[in-house]
Amino acid sequence: MYAHTTDKTAPPVWRRWFAFLGGGIAWTFHLLAIYAIGEFGCVSGFDQQMYLGISGVAWLLIITGIISLAPAVAATIVGYIDARRDKQQEKPGGEDEGERYLSSFGWPLNGLFVLIIFVESLPVFAYLGGC
Repeated sequence: MYAHTTDKTAPPVWRRWFAFLGGGIAWTFHLLAIYAIGEFGCVSGFDQQMYLGISGVAWLLIITGIISLAPAVAATIVGYIDARRDKQQEKPGGEDEGERYLSSFGWPLNGLFVLIIFVESLPVFAYLGGC
C-alpha cells in the first residue's frame, strides 16, 4: 500500500501495521472467545470441572484474557517506541508520512484496547465457582 522508505532506520511496514491493528485484532479474538467459552462452557457442564477450586470455564476465560492481552500490550509498546523514534527524526512531508501515522495513532488506540480487554475480563470472577 505504501512505498518503502529510503530511510534505513525506519521500522518495517509490517511493524507499523502491527502497531496499528494489533490491539483491535486481539480484542476481536477476545470478544468472540469469551462469548463462546461462557456460552458453551456452561451449557456443556464444563463449569463442574474444578481445578484448584476454580471452575474450568473460569480457567479458560483467564487463559483467554492473558492470550489476548499479550499482543495488545506488545502492539501498544511497539507503536509507542516507533512514534517516539519518528518524533525525534521529524521530517514533515516525507514519503513515509502515511506509515508514521500508523504508529502515532496506533499506540493510543491499542492502549484503549488493552483497557477494554482488561475490563471485559472482569466478569470472570462470576464464573469462579461455576455458572
